[in-house]
Amino acid sequence: MKSIVALFWGICLLRQSPAAVPGAGAFLLWVFAINISTSTLVSIAIGADRPLLDIAGNIIIGQTLTAMLVKVMLDAKRLGDRLTTTLAALFGCDIVITACFGLLAPFFNLFGASGALFGFSLFLAWSIAVMGFILHRALAISIGIGLGLALATSLIGVTVSQLALGH
Repeated sequence: MKSIVALFWGICLLRQSPAAVPGAGAFLLWVFAINISTSTLVSIAIGADRPLLDIAGNIIIGQTLTAMLVKVMLDAKRLGDRLTTTLAALFGCDIVITACFGLLAPFFNLFGASGALFGFSLFLAWSIAVMGFILHRALAISIGIGLGLALATSLIGVTVSQLALGH
């Protein structure tokens, strides 16, 4: 377990290759479930004022759409065999980034709304950078295109999950 966390941490620091993540389907499901749980718990802890099912549903829709978009990207480049590894890397790194955000959010909140917005923006940028790095490696594309795809994927995921739940 410690080595898996260290692997995800290394990817989040852009030092470790996402190709080193286990590609087993069962591992991906485990990471996906922990990601949803972590994201839901952090959302509740930072004071999301929506019902639990609404929060979890939003996260599940967003992550599922991310998975679908990544599959389309990999299939378009005929790299579909990298799907489980890529998704496990994306969701595993999201666990690490979300947990870090959850731990530091109270500190940012000490500085009021602007501090909270700054903290959120900082972690959002980190998340996009890590996703771009993973897509860059998985799709064998430039880092700039990877970052652009990460930003587009994130925006689509948030937008569709909000629309699906009527927000």
